[in-house]
Amino acid sequence: MKKTPVFLIILFFLVILIPQLCAQSVSPEKAAEMRTTFVDYSKQFIGRPYQSGGIGPDAFDCSGLIFTCSRESIGFQLPRKTSAMFAFCKPIADSEKEAGDLVFFKTTASGDISHVGVYIGNSQFIHAASDGPNTGVIISSLRENYWKNHYDSARRFLPASKSEALAEEPAKKNAVAKTQAKSTPQAKSSGNKAASRSQSPFLSSVILDGSLFVDWNFFTSRNIRLNFRGASGLIHAKYAGKTLQPGIGAFLRYDSGTGVFQLPLVASLSFGEYVRAYMGPVLSFGTPSLPGDSDTEIEASFFPGIMGICWQTPSLTKSEHVALSLVQDIHYTIFNRTNGAALAGVDSIASGLVFSTGLRVTFPLKSLL
Repeated sequence: MKKTPVFLIILFFLVILIPQLCAQSVSPEKAAEMRTTFVDYSKQFIGRPYQSGGIGPDAFDCSGLIFTCSRESIGFQLPRKTSAMFAFCKPIADSEKEAGDLVFFKTTASGDISHVGVYIGNSQFIHAASDGPNTGVIISSLRENYWKNHYDSARRFLPASKSEALAEEPAKKNAVAKTQAKSTPQAKSSGNKAASRSQSPFLSSVILDGSLFVDWNFFTSRNIRLNFRGASGLIHAKYAGKTLQPGIGAFLRYDSGTGVFQLPLVASLSFGEYVRAYMGPVLSFGTPSLPGDSDTEIEASFFPGIMGICWQTPSLTKSEHVALSLVQDIHYTIFNRTNGAALAGVDSIASGLVFSTGLRVTFPLKSLL
């Protein structure tokens, strides 16, 4: 058995431990200085235009601005992409955030982290905006309706400073708001209803999508050719959590190859924004026959029923609430002989392996509430 070289093990621990040791050795005063330097350096780019993939100095995208400013101002190299920054940084409570922390948003219909800015205190942040009345590097407020509704969380890559003024400010305002709400029953009632709609972490992370497909494959048990295999539709919901994105869905499909209607009920797991795997039982209506041989009857399996994987393109539209994407699906539905025995290999593949090509509309559940 080949052993792992010792130097690789040492290197691994150095990579893991050195950043933590360095962070712990920074004094609060030094941390405050680093944060001020980082924020001030970022401010000099206000007014620069937005450019997808831009890392400056003439134009930036949102993560490119932070990537460049942290590297050039304090020598700290963050990951380049927004999602990677989100995973890299330490989550903190909103009451703990201070100037120099990062604020993350979900601005697309997928429900994934898609935008980032530098918090500068007083509920304001610097960021590179790609859409809206003002674009490019600007200062916005977390109190603005759009950013308040799309805000996800604050995260930290710099050590906390000794100053608690900025960190305490949101907590104080929340305390004042709660006191005022208690003093006015009507305000308390309406406030609770609004909070339940806009602040529910579960509902704000549920993403709905609907798809229409044309089904096809390119073989039967007797020949190889392009075959129309019917049409199908899908209604699906997923929970866009931090790491795993589980979901459930229901297909309605007519399989012209086997001559039956089917209702697959699936559980799914999405890997990021574009790839999804699924499986589940299948309800079948009608008597299926072998594709290309209508005289040979076969039997649909309820469970195990269907398994598949699909992927979709980035949105074809610029809407931040609804995404329209092309989608490609490959799934395998299990059929058996009428006596319950397994079909021969070629017959099984010809019956069950189907490709689906279509369109998908994706939108967050909170847009309906």
